[in-house]
Amino acid sequence: MKEQKNRREVLKLLALSGFSVFLPSCLHSEKKTGNGAATSLDTTVKDTIASFEEAVTVNDVVYFRKTDKEYDELRQSFNLNVQKFPLIIALCKNTVGVAAAIKLANAEGLKVAVKSGGHSFESFSSIDNGLQINLSLLKSTTWNDDQTVTIEPACTLKEMYDELLPKNRIIPAGSCATVGIGGLTLGGGYGFFARKYGLTCDHLIEAILVDGLGNVHTTKTGEELMWALRGGGNGNLGVVTKLTFKTHKVPYGFTRHRFKAYKLDKERTKELLQAYFKYSAALPESCFAAFVLNYKTMVLLITNYGEDNEPLREMLDAFSTLADKTSIGTKKNLAVSLRNYYGIQHPIYFKNASAGYYKGYESIETSIDAVLNVVFRKRGLIYQINTLGGAINTPEFESNSCYPHRNIPYLSELQAYWEEGKNPEVLIESFEEIQGILYDHGIKRQYRNYPHKGFKDWETAYYGDNYKKLQEIKKKYDPNDVFSHEQTVKLKKY
Repeated sequence: MKEQKNRREVLKLLALSGFSVFLPSCLHSEKKTGNGAATSLDTTVKDTIASFEEAVTVNDVVYFRKTDKEYDELRQSFNLNVQKFPLIIALCKNTVGVAAAIKLANAEGLKVAVKSGGHSFESFSSIDNGLQINLSLLKSTTWNDDQTVTIEPACTLKEMYDELLPKNRIIPAGSCATVGIGGLTLGGGYGFFARKYGLTCDHLIEAILVDGLGNVHTTKTGEELMWALRGGGNGNLGVVTKLTFKTHKVPYGFTRHRFKAYKLDKERTKELLQAYFKYSAALPESCFAAFVLNYKTMVLLITNYGEDNEPLREMLDAFSTLADKTSIGTKKNLAVSLRNYYGIQHPIYFKNASAGYYKGYESIETSIDAVLNVVFRKRGLIYQINTLGGAINTPEFESNSCYPHRNIPYLSELQAYWEEGKNPEVLIESFEEIQGILYDHGIKRQYRNYPHKGFKDWETAYYGDNYKKLQEIKKKYDPNDVFSHEQTVKLKKY
């Protein structure tokens, strides 16, 4: 017994010192099946997984600390404005490695954050003085049949589209190239295709999750855990290491239309906004629209991957008159078109967040004057309103996920960007002022994938009436509250 205890202490010390652990006397990363064939433990996750001090090799997980040269690159999130410094980074190579890292965190009393793409606006994918589970090596894509595909969480949207589009298949997702599919899906996920097909999470049909105790679960549609993962799985319950999706046939062609208006004042901006809500409400599900106000310039984007239609033509005609500059697009290849929206692909300084869900212009009618006063005060703030609705508001999708805002057809976001060395204080003060104006005028529901630490009542803002059920599920899968930061689902107090 004493020898076993000493062995454990040595292994803990090695792990905390950033060394990989390999014990030839224990299980390796491969095990023999009954017929003598070698099988990866990652493909047999239903088997009992050894505790963190056993069976873990460099093929499963490697630990890094602050003195290691790889540390800064691994810890860095997309938002340079929010820096986090974990005590340990566990670079996991499979489900076994994730389970080992979680068990190490439990043994050492460390809180855990999960990084796939690292695009959390508040850098919730890392954690000060805790353990970051880094999934950046988990990027594989495996086709199960012609219509379903299993993707690992750190696979970026660019990598996903590069794999799916040549096979004439697609998952409704976003367009930012370096976003990881894991974080996007577990918080909901929307983009050009959501109004026709639903959210990204609605197409998740199976997942593998390592819970807060290091136990492995496979969950499918209809199960309580899958309900929670669809919109409530971002760092709340455990680590998802594999996601299986239903795909759709790629639509033929993609058309983009763009309008600009310059040197706006409040009255003209409100006129443009009212027209936006009026005409976009009638667009078919194959269309997406975004109203973007950058200081005193409006950019209106309208996309379509369906047939030409009357509501779209009416909106194009209306804004051809209302705007100062019109660009009517022609149908192009979808893969080529998506590259126009991949965005910046390296870390930058910014402050972005959800700015509320709207039913229409009436949702912001009492607050828009005050909001515009702030937007027009200084260059650098972007106020954007995107179309939702359509298939997102499908009863079947609603009953099978905890995403609560399906019946609201618009989502707004607030953005601020600055260069290194610039002082963002005034921009951030203006950002917070707008959030306060919207809250005071009843705009209180927010999108979990666009978090802001300043949201009041964030629990119901993100999850609505589903928060209490998420707390019950949290108790089952993370009873020690290992996954814990400012806005993770909290254990219910009795």
